[in-house]
Amino acid sequence: MGEVISLETRDDMTLWDGSKGKGTEMVLKGDIVLDGAYLGCSISVNGVCLTATEIDEDAKTFKVGLAPETLRKTNLGTYVPQSKQQVNLERASEIGGRNSGHFVQGHVDNVGTIMDQWIDENSLFFKIAFPYEFMRYVVPKGFIAIDGTSLTVCDVHSEGEDGENWFTFMLVEYTQKKIILPSKKVGDTVNVEVDVLGKYSERAWEAFVPKMEALETKVKQLEARLQELEGGESNASATDNVNYGEPIGLSNVAAAATAPDSQQVKNDTEKWVRAEQSFINADDMRRDRKNTDGTEWVRTKQSFIDTQY
Repeated sequence: MGEVISLETRDDMTLWDGSKGKGTEMVLKGDIVLDGAYLGCSISVNGVCLTATEIDEDAKTFKVGLAPETLRKTNLGTYVPQSKQQVNLERASEIGGRNSGHFVQGHVDNVGTIMDQWIDENSLFFKIAFPYEFMRYVVPKGFIAIDGTSLTVCDVHSEGEDGENWFTFMLVEYTQKKIILPSKKVGDTVNVEVDVLGKYSERAWEAFVPKMEALETKVKQLEARLQELEGGESNASATDNVNYGEPIGLSNVAAAATAPDSQQVKNDTEKWVRAEQSFINADDMRRDRKNTDGTEWVRTKQSFIDTQY
């Protein structure tokens, strides 16, 4: 853990082009977190990934900048150093080591509010109110980051935009001694980061659903068309305004679909049999029979092939 030394908004900060602009800076004091730290490295402050812009190794302090987006999405702007205010500090993890939690990016989604807390033997439970728009990413036994601490969700309750939306989690005895959360009270706020894998899954699903729906529509159209070819009744809603493309290679089949009964080329007993992928005469069901006009449906070609070539 660390301590907030100062939080200052200045109007004389130098921007990339040499001009002056307004910005907010925070100075913090830490110990272990500065081991191996360097200018430009990332340090998590209450779950917020920030960049170290100044480091004083002797005083064990470092400075970070707080962007407007950071102030809007997190509670760091409320940490005024009027009294001793502690924060969780964490170095960036190394690639290749064991991951004893989940991937916490330090990209806070929103602020939650402590609704209740209680003790269950040696565990400390918290109930957090959270905006409805993010509740779809919170699932029982899933990951959640609270002030940068990787925790497991216990219960989830969501009633919609106008109802109550909350989740619970608990702290084991060891964790209680290593973070600032046990010192917070009902009504205090916490920085919440949902599991990013849920966001990636949702985005991938959004890209997949339209393709799946289009495929289902096409299958229904093909099913309806097969019913027509088999002599059954088709579902009008499934075939209305459907463009089946150019007539299939068996010309008399296309003609039979539109010609009056007296002009049909095929015998009334000639039916499309799906299992055979061919037109079969109902009076002659021998497997070795050939279509009378010398054509057969070839599944691998998805077309009618003239066998008399």
